[in-house]
Amino acid sequence: YTVEMDGEAVILDEEADRLHVLNATATLVWQCLDGVSTIEEICVDLAEGLGVPYDQVLADTLAVVDNMLAEGLARDVSEPLPPANDTEPDTGPIVEPPNP
Repeated sequence: YTVEMDGEAVILDEEADRLHVLNATATLVWQCLDGVSTIEEICVDLAEGLGVPYDQVLADTLAVVDNMLAEGLARDVSEPLPPANDTEPDTGPIVEPPNP
């Protein structure tokens, strides 16, 4: 369960019997995790919407997502990466909450 208030969120992880408090940045990233959009796509949208440099958004987003993955709040639902000789660029992992 997630409750949002004043731009921040509290997530109840029932399986681990823990509460997680997300700051405004983590809450914004949490809202974007849909299991469809890649991290790159999310960062492009956030950078454009917030008027913040992409590199800064990427660094902050990766830190938030890494923490969410480590805490079990999200899971990587990416397809396996293509072989190195594939010409299509890797757009990054796709992440979603564990129980969409």
